[in-house]
Amino acid sequence: MKLYTSYFAQLRNFPSNLVGLSTAIWNPKWLQPGRDKNGAIWLDIPPLKPGHECNGLCAGKCNPKRPQDCTFLKTYYKQLQRIDYFKFMNKLFDLHDKICENEGFTELDFAFLVYETPQNPCSERVIIQKWFHENGMEIEEWHK
Repeated sequence: MKLYTSYFAQLRNFPSNLVGLSTAIWNPKWLQPGRDKNGAIWLDIPPLKPGHECNGLCAGKCNPKRPQDCTFLKTYYKQLQRIDYFKFMNKLFDLHDKICENEGFTELDFAFLVYETPQNPCSERVIIQKWFHENGMEIEEWHK
């Protein structure tokens, strides 16, 4: 199992064995959890969604975009640090096995979905990648 970060607009390009996991507070209005119109599977992943303590901390208008100065991203990072990484990964492996069994896959990868493209440095992807790296797990941006 490999882990990636990506963004919602990329779902249409995902191979069938790459499952998107939404980390967004609000999912796109044009997309409901389950399958997109091309058959890509995506689900909500509540533990990685910004919590109530992040509410109102990002208006999306900071310029220049400096993630190291962003109160929202600092708060979100603290939220992830409170997650029991090993319990989270056990649940992720359970989800992996369940989807493989239901879909007939022998292997499956996950991409944690955010709204912003990789060119936008102010994104939860930066924090998600940092958290996984600090816990010894490889994660990178998914590319078609």
